[in-house]
Amino acid sequence: MTRRHRQAALLAGACVLLLTAAGCSDLRSEIEAEQGGGAAPTAPERPPPSPLDLYPSGTPSPSAGANAPGCPPSGLDVVVGGENAAMGHRVITLKLWNCGDKPYRVKGHPGVELLDAGRAPVDVKISHKSDYSYTGRRDDRARQLTLEPNDTADAVLHWNNRVTSLDGAPATGAHVLVTPAPGEEPVSLPLAVDIGSDGTLEVTSWAVDPVSGR
Repeated sequence: MTRRHRQAALLAGACVLLLTAAGCSDLRSEIEAEQGGGAAPTAPERPPPSPLDLYPSGTPSPSAGANAPGCPPSGLDVVVGGENAAMGHRVITLKLWNCGDKPYRVKGHPGVELLDAGRAPVDVKISHKSDYSYTGRRDDRARQLTLEPNDTADAVLHWNNRVTSLDGAPATGAHVLVTPAPGEEPVSLPLAVDIGSDGTLEVTSWAVDPVSGR
């Protein structure tokens, strides 16, 4: 009896003893793999990473270049550059991105307006007095910045979400309108802002982005 016939006989005997088609199939796969007649089973391939996987914080890619697709006519865009939460506090970093093809000067605080899920204004107090413990800004004086094409600047939103009053808290915000500078068109960002009883949203000024280094 040849080797192939012996293997077939063993296979048939195993099927009778196990009485399961799945077992036969697994045994056949192993024999075929040994004989070179079929490839061994492999793990499924993982899909390639998406842009959101590569840039989870929302920071624009350094290689995006000027006049990137979706860049507003002003040449300025605002994206979320990071989120943090601790002890009832929320911190959001905004990045002002010069996606145009010429330098842009900016100074001071961004305009910020909070909207609910129906895009109705939420009544909150906007404060320019930032808490260093959460914003990291010891000196938040407004400074004149010049953003070259593809440069970014940072501003920080901070609020306390604790409810300590029986009167409740303002409605939860679902969108934040950010105006980069006076006279510019606002950029709408989908952000959940659960303002607590204090009802205050702290906004820092635009500052040099360490990544840009300008």
